Amino acid sequence: MKLTFWGAAKQVTGSMHMLTLNNGYTILVDCGMNYEQKRELNEAAFEFPFRPQDIDLVILTHAHIDHSGNLPALVDRGFQGKILCTPATSELTKFLLFDSANIQLQEYKSKLSRAKIQKRHLIPKPIYFDRQVELMLDRMVTLHFNQPFSVNENLSIELTEAGHLLGAASVVINVTENGETKRIGFTGDLGRYNAELIRVPMPFNDIDYLVTETTYGGRVHTATLPAEEELMKFIEDTVVKHRGRLIIPAFSVGRTQSIVHVLNRLSKRGLLPDVKVFVDSPLAIRTTHVYEHHPELLNAEATQFLKEHKSLFDFEGLHWIDDYSEHEQIMAYSDSCIIVSAAGMVEGGRIQEHVKNNIQNPFSTILIAGYCAEGTLGYRLLQGQRSISIKGKEYSIYAKIASTDVFSSHPGKEEILNYIKACEPQKIKQIFLVHGDEKNLVAMKGSLEEMGLNNIEVPDMMDEYRLR
Repeated sequence: MKLTFWGAAKQVTGSMHMLTLNNGYTILVDCGMNYEQKRELNEAAFEFPFRPQDIDLVILTHAHIDHSGNLPALVDRGFQGKILCTPATSELTKFLLFDSANIQLQEYKSKLSRAKIQKRHLIPKPIYFDRQVELMLDRMVTLHFNQPFSVNENLSIELTEAGHLLGAASVVINVTENGETKRIGFTGDLGRYNAELIRVPMPFNDIDYLVTETTYGGRVHTATLPAEEELMKFIEDTVVKHRGRLIIPAFSVGRTQSIVHVLNRLSKRGLLPDVKVFVDSPLAIRTTHVYEHHPELLNAEATQFLKEHKSLFDFEGLHWIDDYSEHEQIMAYSDSCIIVSAAGMVEGGRIQEHVKNNIQNPFSTILIAGYCAEGTLGYRLLQGQRSISIKGKEYSIYAKIASTDVFSSHPGKEEILNYIKACEPQKIKQIFLVHGDEKNLVAMKGSLEEMGLNNIEVPDMMDEYRLR
């Protein structure tokens, strides 16, 4: 059989790994949107590097768009098989993909309105619309953790907890060829061992090949305080001391829920100041309900908190902002407050308006609480420049720009190493490092080689390996 890397090779986004068995049966693990090439992602420019109709089965590790974002296009362009994932991933993916389709449509309409009439036919359409999302959702089949699923007599699949996001899975694919069974493990995105809401990742047992994420393979997380103390540090400095506004860009799914849960814990302890907290993200509102639907996936601390307080997220002073009219009202709100809004990389979404509204306020803090891909507005904010262009207009930066990795949903260097050690790497034939930039991938390869491992691969995009 052979393993081909079509995405997230020497970059973080666009996860898409293809396993082709000797009999031609083809499995695609994830089908994500490539943020590094986002500006090219439209109907005219986008093409799969393979024939979608040749794929027999898709396994979706989790709902984030860099893993799920191109599934509607895959179905639209000929894929006719099933998509396997956990129930929570299925629910979250529905909301995320409809949101993605809407964003693409709004961007298309905006470009159309600005174009001259005689050139409007040149504006490329979105990759997919709501109808394509609906057709894709019909192909989803849900599997529970730790329950092996037999595809046929020579192929079975098992999902285990990855700890990255509610419902996120690592996957073991068992393939029997010529009387010999091989086990290939794909971590998907791993979580951390101190996650706020969900359980820790579960290492693989007795695998022959490992494909592992390496987002922070050369980096140790810098936050040393627990999440409550770390967040309180910024609240005290901005909200209490300076009576300013704390603006927190956050991914709608995963990061927002973690931040709001920590704010709830601070509130229940009587530590949160008497200010309003706005969660300005319709997608976050919709997906937060999925956490309430799946209490069985929560870690022990979150389970106990839910038992004692009846809600993971709701507290006095919290306001969920859905309608755009409500959003406009908080844009005019001048008192000290905390605003959590999407998108996490400050690329599009309502967060851009909050950043514009506060970037020149010396009493405000913009707290970047997660990974920002190079070229995104969040990444540019972190570079320390004195001014920044937002939607074509230049703004001087007077607000404090801060960052924290306490809410990171990816493991740091030592956590990745501990995970791989738990997988008994000396028994693994090859380890493939993906889902990281080249600097982090090379750093992790060096760390593993220092452990005496010489079976480490850092694949390039389109690289193909024969698994013997």
